[in-house]
Amino acid sequence: MTRALRPHALPHGGTIGICSPAGPIDSTCLDWGIDWLRRAGFDVRCAPHVCGRLGYLAGSDEDRLQDFLTLMRDPSIHAVMYSRGGYGTARWLHALDPAELRSLRKLVIGHSDATILSLYLHARAGLASIHGPMLQRTDLSATAGERLIAMACGEARAMEPIEGEVIRGGYAEGPLIGGNLTMITSSLGTPWEIDARGCILFLEDIAEQPYAIDRQLRQLAAAGKLEGIAGIALGQFVNCESKRYPEPSVHDVLYEALAAATTGPILQDLPFGHVADNRALSIGLEAVLDGRDCRRGTLALSEAAVESLP
Repeated sequence: MTRALRPHALPHGGTIGICSPAGPIDSTCLDWGIDWLRRAGFDVRCAPHVCGRLGYLAGSDEDRLQDFLTLMRDPSIHAVMYSRGGYGTARWLHALDPAELRSLRKLVIGHSDATILSLYLHARAGLASIHGPMLQRTDLSATAGERLIAMACGEARAMEPIEGEVIRGGYAEGPLIGGNLTMITSSLGTPWEIDARGCILFLEDIAEQPYAIDRQLRQLAAAGKLEGIAGIALGQFVNCESKRYPEPSVHDVLYEALAAATTGPILQDLPFGHVADNRALSIGLEAVLDGRDCRRGTLALSEAAVESLP
């Protein structure tokens, strides 16, 4: 996997565009998120259909696509953030122009369903993005919020390591790729399917029982997508334990399925995913996974997630 092009940094006091490319957002969450960003010193501009609702989607595919493109094309908007995840981004990815997105070099922020867009940006446009908090979570930790802003603005403190439990020791360097496991699996067979060779793969998910996690990992393995990985960083797997079949645990399933994917380090319980303490990570850029301590290991970015304008 080649190193991605870094998007332009979000300037302090700049403008963040908010859109709902997937599922509908509750107005209370949206109001909270806008207030949080404004208190952090940013102007906020919402796309026309940010509060749209059409069943489990935030409006029609065309409305959601145009909202995203409008924000991306507007030179007065410095970064585009998902209001929430859910489902729906994959329905309009085919209509994007990767050359245009690469030329715009605009920062995109989100996780969950946004994983599929991040994979598209990397595979098709060669552009990095940020896997980080959205506006749906009103209990976002101060640490996670501060890290996201620091990362989007290109501050060095965003490169501070995050810690997790070492389940296999070692040391690895390479581009960071990954996100939500379900969305990664859904990328198979598309022009933007994941390529993790030589990379540090990071994974998280929510509300998927161990057998479903196992099924997805076995599918990725059968498709050759778990070959040649430098190291693996596992985040939070929320509500993924089975009450009917308490064994194996989700962590047992993860290790069994992933152990053969790399001879490098494997860390678990890192602070990212569908949790309040969702620490932002850059997708497509260099990172270090250090599991040489037998108990606690770290995942750290090796370079800024964005490029400051001259």
